[in-house]
Amino acid sequence: MQESLSWKITAPLRFVSKPLFKAMSPKEAERAGAETTSLPDGRGSEERVPERAITNPTVCALAERYGVSPGFAHGVLEMLVGAGYDAQIDEVEKILERYSGSRIYIDYALSTNTRGQALIPQLRGWGIPIESGLQPPKAYLDIGFAYGGSVAAFARLGYQVTGIEISEKFGRLGRLNLASSGLDVDTRLGDFLSEDVISSEPKFDLITCTDVIEHVMDPESGLRKLCRLLKPGGIAYVAYPTKLSMPYVRADGHSQLFGLTLLDYFRARAAYTMYTGWPEYEVSDFYEPEWYLNTVRTSGASAELVYDSAMQPDIPGEIAQLYQAFSEWTRTASQKLDPLMRHEITRELAQYSARMFQEYSRHLAHNSVDLFARKWIDPLTRILIRKPLT
Repeated sequence: MQESLSWKITAPLRFVSKPLFKAMSPKEAERAGAETTSLPDGRGSEERVPERAITNPTVCALAERYGVSPGFAHGVLEMLVGAGYDAQIDEVEKILERYSGSRIYIDYALSTNTRGQALIPQLRGWGIPIESGLQPPKAYLDIGFAYGGSVAAFARLGYQVTGIEISEKFGRLGRLNLASSGLDVDTRLGDFLSEDVISSEPKFDLITCTDVIEHVMDPESGLRKLCRLLKPGGIAYVAYPTKLSMPYVRADGHSQLFGLTLLDYFRARAAYTMYTGWPEYEVSDFYEPEWYLNTVRTSGASAELVYDSAMQPDIPGEIAQLYQAFSEWTRTASQKLDPLMRHEITRELAQYSARMFQEYSRHLAHNSVDLFARKWIDPLTRILIRKPLT
């Protein structure tokens, strides 16, 4: 039971809040793009999304740096900074400085193809067989295909690829990226949990779900459906921001705000609105890894955590940065919050700190600080899910 006063105040909202992921109505799906006609199983019979001939210096510089088409770079800038973006900047660093408030989002969107390609050797390194040119091809699903980098990477390997995305704006950009790469991919706009979008039949050899599960209001149902969609012997990879990660306590991965990951959904949503003035908070609750592992295991699949072996963080430095960020927050950003919310974040940080230092002392004593870093510093929690053969 939550003991905070703000939790008691906001708890009734659980009965009226809308889920972040919901199925699109037919009219919404129609508006999602004239290039798509809904089919009975939720597939899109897609025409190629036409790419406008964009050749201004800004998009050409970004396209060259990130290895994407100028039309896609233009679409990203239009979405993130507006149609009136400065089109005459020919150096990438100057572009990112010009739009420093959106820098993290621009970089994330435009690096989609690079991240998609990087995922393949990463999965191989964890023992997942990723072959190319197989006949018949293996079936691959990307849940939340967004800008399209992962589906593009697997399509190039010859997989039978399906992508699902609930966001119209991300889906249209992802389709533009795929079309400009000459790839014909089955992409669907709608709620992954909806049987109209994709039925729960075991049909996929490989599923990826990266930076998505933390946006789902019912992650338990999402994980259980993911497990049902795997063929016997199939494998899924799920990655999401680590709840306890010190870098994300300093600045969460979605809004770059202090303390949001310390809070439950309703308090985080309230704090986000106070920080930004925007009511739309599209992140759900963060759970620790054991919750996800147990949910998968009770769904009839096995689950294990995997890690980035290249990570070698400066643990004392990370701790120092955390409290430097807290000191800065108390002088500046905290003033945007009401006194109750400032108290809530301060109290949660105190509890977080007590637990963190207790575990750090234990790991120092047992010479296992690498395990501490995985739990308290690594920005991503990564889970491999395997469906039994029988």
